[in-house]
Amino acid sequence: MKKNFGWTVYGIIGFIFAPMGALFTAIGLFVGQRMDNRWHSPEEPVIFRAVFCGVGGIFLLLGLAFLFVELRRRYLLRRAYSCGNCVDAQVLGMAVQKNVSTFRGQPRMLEAAWTDGSGVVHVYRSRYLYTDVTRLLKSDTVPVYVDRFDENIGFVDIDAVLPEIRVH
Repeated sequence: MKKNFGWTVYGIIGFIFAPMGALFTAIGLFVGQRMDNRWHSPEEPVIFRAVFCGVGGIFLLLGLAFLFVELRRRYLLRRAYSCGNCVDAQVLGMAVQKNVSTFRGQPRMLEAAWTDGSGVVHVYRSRYLYTDVTRLLKSDTVPVYVDRFDENIGFVDIDAVLPEIRVH
């Protein structure tokens, strides 16, 4: 079964900014080049190209940076799931993300804690959930796949302790 790693705000912003920046850059290059003979002074096409290509380049670089951050996060979660160590973490509860608001309301994240051999407690959060699933959990523990190279990266496999949910 294919796992859902979820998209965060960085990916959404990247998907908006990168094409918008590419469009502005293309407008600056192509329209400025095509309209060379219609300007009133020789400085106008240079200013037009500089503004559109400058703004477009900034948006394009920001969008690509946001997409890179999001794709790297998804790669690390995928790596933790595929070749990480599986531990059973105790479910702490649901945390409401007050800084994010969508048309479905504020998303929640399932928090799970695991104590390693040296007594350090690690708290991991799941992907965004839009319903309160604490009553639907099959057990009090949830499998968390911890990356072998970095203990800060862990994938909370909430699909393993939830029944199939269909929202209508």
